[in-house]
Amino acid sequence: MYPKVNQNIIIDIKNHEQSCRSIIAEVEEHEILISFPMDRNIIGLFTEGTQLDIIFMADDHQYKFQTEIIGKKKDRIPLCRITKPQENEIIRIQRRENFRVNSHLRLMINEIKFNTINISSGGMLFSCGADVKLQEGEEVSGTLFVPNVQNKEAALIPFQGQIIRIHLLEQERKNVGMKFTKMDKKDQMKIVQHCFEKQRQIRLKTR
Repeated sequence: MYPKVNQNIIIDIKNHEQSCRSIIAEVEEHEILISFPMDRNIIGLFTEGTQLDIIFMADDHQYKFQTEIIGKKKDRIPLCRITKPQENEIIRIQRRENFRVNSHLRLMINEIKFNTINISSGGMLFSCGADVKLQEGEEVSGTLFVPNVQNKEAALIPFQGQIIRIHLLEQERKNVGMKFTKMDKKDQMKIVQHCFEKQRQIRLKTR
């Protein structure tokens, strides 16, 4: 299963501790063409021979494959050429690897402000006062504020979700687990990249 033309992807630039978003421009017989990232500092890392990991979504699952930059193509906009993997080299990321990380993000549900405790592309855990009226199984809609890795501005991500568990705490607080039931795939990839960067920061701190 290959990513499709115009699909959003995440690029992990190996050995440079950097990641960015891009778009699939063409899928050819032996290579894939992708757009260059907007960040000029990252563009400088896109040299021939650079090793990359590509992450993309398909059928509500995350997939990744390893590839290498093999050149550029002059088109209406410049494109980056990367090697096309064999289909058996594209691996599905298991749920336990689903980029769940501790992250305190702003969140609004029913015009009430909350903060997340952890998040993944499939759902999140957030904290609220015990008096907030939420029930297990309840369908909710809201907005999540996710910082952009490149410019640090927050992207507003609308979503629909379902409350799957509520855990009462001391001091009149409770933790609420929620799964996303509807979200634009482009927005889902923004969450994946945010979690990816959080995991990278943790790895750097533990070295």
